Amino acid sequence: MLFKLSYRNVKRSMKDYSIYFLTLALGVCIFYIFNSLESQTIMMDLSQNKKSYVELISKTISAVSVFVSFVLGFLIIYANNFIIKRRNKEFGIYMTLGISKNKISFMLFYETLIIGILSLAVGIFIGTFLSQGLASVTASMFEVNMTKYKFVFSKESAFKSILYFGITFILVMLLNFKVLSKYNLIDLINSGKNNEKLKTNNLILSVFLFVISIICLSIAYKLILENQLINISNNKFKISIALGIVGTFLFFRALAGFLIKATQSSKNYYLKNLNAFTLRQLNSKINTHYISLSIICIMLFVAIGMSSSAISIKNAIEKTSKIQTPYDMTITKDVNDEKDVNDKDLNDSLKGLGMDINKYSDEFVNYNLYDSKVEFSSMFKDTNDNFLKQQMKILEKFNNPIMKLSSYNKLREMQGKEKVQIKEKEVVLLTDMNQLKPAIEEYIKENDNIRIDKEDFKICKNYECMPIETGVMGMNFVVFVIDDKYVENFNEIRNYVSLNYNGNKEDIENKIVNEFEHLEKDSKQYDELGISPYSRTMAFENNMGISSVFLYVGIYIGVVFLISSAAVLALSQLSGANESLGRYKVLKKLGVSTTMINKSIFIQVLLYFILPISLALVHSIFGIKVANNVVAIFGDYDTVGNNIFVIGTILLVYTVYFVMTYKNYKRIVNK
Repeated sequence: MLFKLSYRNVKRSMKDYSIYFLTLALGVCIFYIFNSLESQTIMMDLSQNKKSYVELISKTISAVSVFVSFVLGFLIIYANNFIIKRRNKEFGIYMTLGISKNKISFMLFYETLIIGILSLAVGIFIGTFLSQGLASVTASMFEVNMTKYKFVFSKESAFKSILYFGITFILVMLLNFKVLSKYNLIDLINSGKNNEKLKTNNLILSVFLFVISIICLSIAYKLILENQLINISNNKFKISIALGIVGTFLFFRALAGFLIKATQSSKNYYLKNLNAFTLRQLNSKINTHYISLSIICIMLFVAIGMSSSAISIKNAIEKTSKIQTPYDMTITKDVNDEKDVNDKDLNDSLKGLGMDINKYSDEFVNYNLYDSKVEFSSMFKDTNDNFLKQQMKILEKFNNPIMKLSSYNKLREMQGKEKVQIKEKEVVLLTDMNQLKPAIEEYIKENDNIRIDKEDFKICKNYECMPIETGVMGMNFVVFVIDDKYVENFNEIRNYVSLNYNGNKEDIENKIVNEFEHLEKDSKQYDELGISPYSRTMAFENNMGISSVFLYVGIYIGVVFLISSAAVLALSQLSGANESLGRYKVLKKLGVSTTMINKSIFIQVLLYFILPISLALVHSIFGIKVANNVVAIFGDYDTVGNNIFVIGTILLVYTVYFVMTYKNYKRIVNK
């Protein structure tokens, strides 16, 4: 009997449950999709190295899922409290009819069970189809074929979804028993007549709190812009985060007593139409839920920041990967002391180990880098470039290397570029980081000469931006290119050989990598020399692995935070709609038209949704500015369009929740 009644309640209230049910289904769907990635790899033709990166992504997502499950769990519990609160009067009627609290608790148990099973089924069903798309995206990112395509259902992901959400639903059921046991019949019957009171009507205190919140936020913004995200262990960074949180809470707390008083100062506006009623309703909600509004604001800020940064980093790494891999392979050897210095090319050293580069390439260049004894940080200590100023805080002291002009021109030829000519005792400044262009341009403009060791060299006004090796990302900040005859007095610091394969690139790649693996395993001298090969394929796979972790984790957390925030706002408003039914009935009896009531509902729901997202967007202006400087470390990428796209998408989802809330609010009031 109780189960039938519960089923009827769920069926009858499906429209009321729509936002709650939609959010649960979306949460399960997203949870399933991201946790099913490893199961989807059976469709992909992955190399062993690529498999290891996909496994890394899966393990990272699995760890993040524990945190996500807590967030969604709190959402479910929070939403459940709203649903119980709005049904107080209904429970009071049941108790009046002689139904015990235990039976009402079991009825709620069945309702929660039905909604839980439905949301899990729908979420996993939709997630199963959408996860096939995630597999395609992953395959595209790693540039592999889905040669073994078949429809995949991830049993592990489904089990994990059922387990995590099942535990949450059980906790909700137990909490329902506890909550209902505390209710009294008289309180349940009169719940709709209780008005929320402001905790403070002191305008001076509210204005004071508002000013303090603005000061806290201003200092937080200033500190984060100064400190950036370069050193998160720095005290200034921690203070900026703390002040940002405190400022956000104080901002919404101040609105509880400040908003209505400020509006009352304009009598023409306050007394127009239903503005007084609307603002009272809104003020009551802010007063009661300023803590949740503050948390929602912070969650929206994190959603915007993480999603935007994740996509930007992914795109920057991809772009950098193409630029920073001009050769099929670069082999390096560090020269640790003067004993290691010899007149041999690195190619000759490899021949001594039994490896002949000529088998794999007809086009290769041997070259060395030398120690200039010119410290990078000293060279740019007076720079006005903001990007370099921030990097200086964490860069270890190192000297700029020197390269022979002849080696540089050979590398240019391999890249299809013309040779360069320099004048007597002239130096060309070379970098492989686009982000350093402004700083180098500034340095060249303000300096005509530079002292390298004991010699003065005239700085060539045309600097170069070009990678000199295949690597993960640009790490040759500034290299001095000088005539060969001036290099003999400087110590070698690293030997290189860069090559392009002379046949089928995939076959040659496999052969040369296998030979290096055998040398590493069998040759003691190979380890002593410290030889390290790095190919374009290795760089690509490494970069795709790193960028994929950033992308999936960022979007995963961003989406969960977004739907959780929007759902809490929606449920809060719908709960308020039920609590305020008596007030709307009075308005109708006084002759207020449905149009005016609907307009009042629209304004209060709109403002309730606008307040947290507006402050979150202000936070994001500074957060994204700082995050973009971090993105610049990974590569030169225009982040403006990406930021606009992410914010636009988030606002679109947020608007959908707003529209659904407004329509449901109207339906509750007008039915």
